Amino acid sequence: MDSTTLQLVLAALAFAVAGNIWLSLAVLRASRRERIAPTALVPGEPLPAVQARPLTGGVRFQPGASGQATVLLFLASRCPKCVAKLAGVEQLLPLAREAGLTLWLISEEPARRLRAFLPGNSLRAATAQLALRDYRRLNPLMSSPSYVFVNHQGNVEAAGLIGDEDWLALVGQLNAEPSQERAA
Repeated sequence: MDSTTLQLVLAALAFAVAGNIWLSLAVLRASRRERIAPTALVPGEPLPAVQARPLTGGVRFQPGASGQATVLLFLASRCPKCVAKLAGVEQLLPLAREAGLTLWLISEEPARRLRAFLPGNSLRAATAQLALRDYRRLNPLMSSPSYVFVNHQGNVEAAGLIGDEDWLALVGQLNAEPSQERAA
C-alpha cells in the first residue's frame, strides 16, 4: 500500500468515527428530551411569552399577553375533528369580539396549508403562526382540537379539549342573549 492510499483510508476512518460520535450524541439528546414528559399548562400560571405572526400579515405579537382576555385555539389541518369544529369557531368570532374577548387560532403549520384548511376570511384573520418550538410551549401536549383560556393579566385560566365542560360554558356565555345576561 502506498502512502496516499493509507492517508485516504485513515481520513475515511476518522470521518466515520466523527460521524458516529455526532450521531450518538444526537440520539442521547433526543432520548433525554423523551424522558421529560410534557405537562399541560397550569391554571394560575403565566402563559409562556412567545411571538406569533398573523396569517394575514402584520406585526408580530404576543398571544395572550396581559391587557385583554384571550382564547387560544389549537386546530390542525390534518385532524378530522378540527375540520368539524371550524363552523362553530367561525360563529363564535363576532360573539367573542362583542364580549371583549380576543380569539386566536394558533398553528405551527405553513401558511399555504392553513389557507387551504380555513374556509373563510374571518377565520384566516383570527389565525396566527408560531415556530414549532413556541407552539410546543403554548400547547405542550400537542393536542387538538384544544384551547387555552387566558385572563386579562396573561395567566392561564383553563385548558382542555374543545367540547369539554369549560368550553361549553364559554360557548353558552357567548351565545346568551343580552337580555338574559342583564337578568342574571
